[in-house]
Amino acid sequence: MADEATEEASGGGGSVLKKYGPLAGIVLLAQVVLAWVVITFALKDNVPEAPQDELLPTSIESARSGQQEERTALPFYYSSNTLTSITANPAGTNAERFVMFSVQLGLVAYNTDEKPPDNDVTDSLAENADLLTKIGLYDLLIKSLIVEVVRLKTVDELDGEIIHEVRDELKQRLNKDVFQKLFKPSDDNPLEVKIHEVVFSDIIIQ
Repeated sequence: MADEATEEASGGGGSVLKKYGPLAGIVLLAQVVLAWVVITFALKDNVPEAPQDELLPTSIESARSGQQEERTALPFYYSSNTLTSITANPAGTNAERFVMFSVQLGLVAYNTDEKPPDNDVTDSLAENADLLTKIGLYDLLIKSLIVEVVRLKTVDELDGEIIHEVRDELKQRLNKDVFQKLFKPSDDNPLEVKIHEVVFSDIIIQ
């Protein structure tokens, strides 16, 4: 009798293991997979992103380091009798008021065959008599463009804190209409001359 009971107990346990064993294994495997997925995504979200600077290609960094730094040296100041005591009637005054002023052009020069900073040859302009003579031939055109711009400005624009905007406009206009055409770099003449700043002096508004 005892042997039979033992056999029945052994047979019942074995049948339970055979019946539920695979199911238990599947559940355990599913839990392992789920735990792996959770851990993977949790760690991924917590990983700090690499700084953007480290992601920049070396070539871009090299290009930036090779750019010309902003010029800090003084330009060469060009002036002539033609650009002295210029008169013009400001806008909105019905020719009842006038402005008188003198202008100096702060010039910079670059040798396009060279690389920065060796390309800056501004210091040589004072000794370049032929170049200054060449500019002098266009003094009347330069004066005409200056007067044209000034006549479109009001007294407040010429006698206030925003006069720098007038100077900037003159610089852009004179570079575009005169100096970019007069000193266009070529294989025969690599010299580029342009206006760095426009200076008003002796300005009188009546």
